[in-house]
Amino acid sequence: MAFLIDGGATVIALKGNSKKIIIAMVYGFLAAVSVNLFLIPAKTYSSGVTGIAQLLTSLVSYMGGSLSVAMLVFILNVPLLILAWFKINHQYAIFSIVAVFTSVLFLKVIPVPVHPIVTERFAGALFGGALIGLGVGLCFKAGFSTGGTDVIVTLVGRLTGKRVGVVNNIINGMIVLAAGIFFGWGAALYSIVEIFVSSLLMDYIYIQQQKVTVTIFTKRPEELKKRMRDFIHGATELDGTGLYTNQETTVIMTVVSKYDLTELKRVVKDADPNAFVNIQSTMNLWGKFENVE
Repeated sequence: MAFLIDGGATVIALKGNSKKIIIAMVYGFLAAVSVNLFLIPAKTYSSGVTGIAQLLTSLVSYMGGSLSVAMLVFILNVPLLILAWFKINHQYAIFSIVAVFTSVLFLKVIPVPVHPIVTERFAGALFGGALIGLGVGLCFKAGFSTGGTDVIVTLVGRLTGKRVGVVNNIINGMIVLAAGIFFGWGAALYSIVEIFVSSLLMDYIYIQQQKVTVTIFTKRPEELKKRMRDFIHGATELDGTGLYTNQETTVIMTVVSKYDLTELKRVVKDADPNAFVNIQSTMNLWGKFENVE
């Protein structure tokens, strides 16, 4: 059984990706629990699109109106998920869509408690940040994002080959500033705690932009090169000879972020299931390092 997309151009086997689907759904549950049970009662704002949705909901409520955090998360994510579909790749977009829709669903069904589960705002910020950081880290490790501003960060990072955490920092800084101006600097302080804890746990589980050097030994170079030309990174081809077999082999080297490893593994397996792949951590880079648009 499989999803068939674009007349079969993109095929995602459910059996091979059931783990990713489960992780995306787990993220949705954790994010909703974090927001509804901890952050909203603690008057603390999350990062990214979720934080923006919380802020807008609070502002409209302050003015006497009513908005749903779940609906705003959905609306704000739609253009970003479309961007992911067309500018990153379909698999990345599909699992990100599952993560977003699951979080929206749980945000709708999990009620905000009348009385906070934890009475201390600091504890609420800690628990909320930890749950979101855990969910996001698991998704990144599985090779997809949770939608929202992560799509922008991923796209800019792939196109430039540079660290673009500053994009998220600017957005989160604006959320904290707005929280302080409209709802008091206590709200800003606890939001900083939430964002710091979620980022810390996310990085612990999976460091998105750590570079690795991948060396691929293949007997089917033409098929692999054809598929890798559609991959976002460039590569270098070398000629090699087996020491014991004395057989010619092709060596392909590339430098990618850990975030891109899942997609690269899929490309290599599709082209040559018998390829030998060596992955090494890259401590630093010099010279001109670019991605392929």
